[in-house]
This record gives sequence, C-alpha cells and structure tokens, in this order.
Amino acid sequence: MAVLLADRLLPDVAQWADELTAIRHDLHSHPEYGFNTERTVGVICDHLRQWGVTDINTDFVKGAVIAVIEGNRPGHTIGVRADMDCLPMNDRCGKDWVSQNEGYAHACGHDGHTTWLLGVARYLASHRDFPGKVVLVFQPAEEISQGARTLIEAGLLEKYGIEEIYGGHTEPMLPKGTIGFKPGPLQAASDSLYITVKGKGTHGGRPHLGVDPIPVAAQIVTALQTIVSRKVNPIDTAVLSICSINAGRFEAMNVVPAECTLSGTIRTFLPQTRVQIEEVVKTMVPSIAAANGCEVELKYVHECGSVINSPAQTEAALKVTGELLGEDHVKVIDPFMSSEDFSEYLQRVPGCIIRVGIKDDEHTVSLHNPNFDFNDEVLPVAVSVVANMAIKRLEALAK
Repeated sequence: MAVLLADRLLPDVAQWADELTAIRHDLHSHPEYGFNTERTVGVICDHLRQWGVTDINTDFVKGAVIAVIEGNRPGHTIGVRADMDCLPMNDRCGKDWVSQNEGYAHACGHDGHTTWLLGVARYLASHRDFPGKVVLVFQPAEEISQGARTLIEAGLLEKYGIEEIYGGHTEPMLPKGTIGFKPGPLQAASDSLYITVKGKGTHGGRPHLGVDPIPVAAQIVTALQTIVSRKVNPIDTAVLSICSINAGRFEAMNVVPAECTLSGTIRTFLPQTRVQIEEVVKTMVPSIAAANGCEVELKYVHECGSVINSPAQTEAALKVTGELLGEDHVKVIDPFMSSEDFSEYLQRVPGCIIRVGIKDDEHTVSLHNPNFDFNDEVLPVAVSVVANMAIKRLEALAK
C-alpha cells in the first residue's frame, strides 16, 4: 500500500508499513481485556527480541511489558506508554481481522497503539544515536482505569527513573496524518456512580400497599441533572450522565418491583468541581430516597483524574513534530470529556499525550463503537512521530 507522508518519516519506517499492518491485524483479531493480556504480551515480547531489545520485564505487573532501550551515551530517562487492552463489547468492523474473541473488541484503537510502540522500539533499537534511555511501557487495563495506577503503585517511575512520560491515542475526529496537541487540560476526570433504590414490591393495581422505587429513581435522575446546570459554576465544565436504569421485568407489567438500579458517569476538569459534585450527589440522593420512604445504596467510584499535559513538554513535542511532518500536520486541539488513565502518570511526572488523527472517507466511526477499526495508513506516521519526540526530548534534556 502507499505509505502516508512517506517522504517525511524517519529513516526505514516507511518500509515497515506492511509488517506493522500485519501485527495490528493480529492484535485486533485477538483482543484481551483488563490485566488478562497474556497472548498480547507474548506477541510484544517476540517482536522486541526479534528486533534486538533484550531488557524486557513481564513480571512487574500482570499483563504489562516494560522494555528499556539505551542510547549510545549517558543522559536522562523518559517513558513512552501505549495501552494494550480491549473493550468488553462485540466487534462489528466487518473486516477479515474481526475479533475472534466473542464479546471483546479493540474498538478504541489500542491495537494500533501497541503496534506503533512496537515500531518505536524497532526504530530506537536500530538507531541508538541518542543520549539516555527510553522506557517502553505496554500497559494493560486502561479501559477499567486500573493499569496506570497499578504500575505506579508498584514503583514503575522510581524503579526505572522515569523523569518525563509521553503517549498517544487514536483520534477519529482528526484527519489521518494530523497530530493533535493540547498544553494543559486535555481530558476530563472520570468517576462512576451506582445507585440502588430500595422500596417495597406490590401489585401494580395496589400501589398504596408498597413503595414504588421507579418514580423515586426518576426524581433522582431529574434532580441530578440540576447539579451541572444550577450548582456548578457555568464557567467550569462538567458532565453528569445517568446511563442505565433497570427495574422489574418487561413481561411483568402488573408487578411493582422492590428495587431500581441506576448507574452513570461524572466528568470534570477542575479538582474542586470534582469534589463539589461528589458532595452534592451524596447529599441529594439519600435525601430524595428518604423523603419517599425508600432506602438507598450509593457507590461513588473515582476512576481517574483529568489529563493535564505539561505545557513545556507539550509545546516541545509540538515543535519537533511540526519540523518532522510539516506545520500543516500539527494542530492545537480543544479539550474533551472522555477520560484516560494516562492522567495518573502526569500527576507525578511531566509529559504529554498526543492525539493521532485517523479520519478519512473510510474511517469516520467514533471510538467505542462496534464498527470502529483503526486506520493502518497512520502506523508509520505514529511510529515516526513518537520515536522522534522521544529522541528529540532526550537530546534537549542532555544540553
């Protein structure tokens, strides 16, 4: 296939396009969830060893691969991370490399992320004219917001001496070959909300003999919508979405159920807004339930913080990428409300995560859609961009 931006890529990378595509298709066909990424780990390690990378650790955290590539002279240490897990959903991409694991799909581009980091490893291992070390972090469990935190708690940053960290993510809203940058806040913090409203079941024709949890749940949903519209400063940004309501059985049209469950997500940028919403939810929900004679169980889970890219590191990455690809292929983008556990690293060391555009006439489907598939044309571009960012950053730190 024709290689996108072939004349602007790092040496040799364009020649790897077909091989990278084959790796990506293999990973897409065999998605693995959470920390259970044994096959993916095997694929990664096989390729790393084939390309001369020998400092490989698969025992640090279950499902993760940590590999170190040293330059030809002393210097600083940076990390480059790719997430490698899939989503618990069916794959409807309709391609020959459709998922073979029913109920699991690479619908967020992590197969592409893993592949391009393998390409970065290949390039760095064969072009070691740089100072310091690059620590390659193949991370599991991003989709359940546990992978980065688990690696950090296990001492990843300290053990490997990582001073800065970089990453990338697929972006179907950007044209293929365009790299998106955003100094400062890029993605929102994510919290999950689980509510069980407990009433008293009864006959649908005798509602006065029970306590119906369904209208109480409806009141809770309506009230929760006023938190963002009436309690959060309009200048701030927040989203509160109730995404599931479940009660009774569709066939039992004359039975008032005893319980109704709700779940949802809360997205915020500012830490104080995150705290405020949690406090209001924990006051509002029990009060509404009690006023209607119901009991309630409420579980509020902190998933991951907001992604706040370090300005200096992001601006440096933008500059060297513009020099590599041309200014027409870099873009400062607006923040958005999806979350990323890359935030866990950025709370401890400076760095940034970029967005890698994949959109063309064929690739227009949003992330987390069963029809989503990564755009293979972008793989050599992503390899060149990420490898170049790492090398140029180490050179700058060494000055």
